[in-house]
Amino acid sequence: MKYLLLTLITFSFMSFSQEEEPSREFADGVIELTTVKVKTNYLQQYLDGIEKTWVAAAKIQEELGIISGYNVYVGNDGSTVYLALNYPSWANKGPWSDDQIASFQEKYRAIISEDDGTALSQGYEDIREIVSVELIGRLVFN
Repeated sequence: MKYLLLTLITFSFMSFSQEEEPSREFADGVIELTTVKVKTNYLQQYLDGIEKTWVAAAKIQEELGIISGYNVYVGNDGSTVYLALNYPSWANKGPWSDDQIASFQEKYRAIISEDDGTALSQGYEDIREIVSVELIGRLVFN
């Protein structure tokens, strides 16, 4: 009788301790979020520059299927800029193939010359500081 009672109690606890469905899970993809601090009174100049370089490059990456989207956010302080590249999967974040590199370079050079791109990029050094680059995942709550 004692063993029967212990068995019943054990099984009753086991039935209550079964795991529930997870309440959250990671969504597909990954976001590369770059935080940039721009010097006071240079925000417009910085945004004009990245429109010709970073945004142009992001559009080409999206066209090539490397990223699924991109965004530029400006903080309420007027000097913090967040650059987001949305990758459909972690695999897309990996190294590019030789074909992807060649295709990207051809399309990018049709938009901006190498000299102009270099001059714009070097000009950024005087007006901005890259604070962080993070890879972040999005959680979905069920």
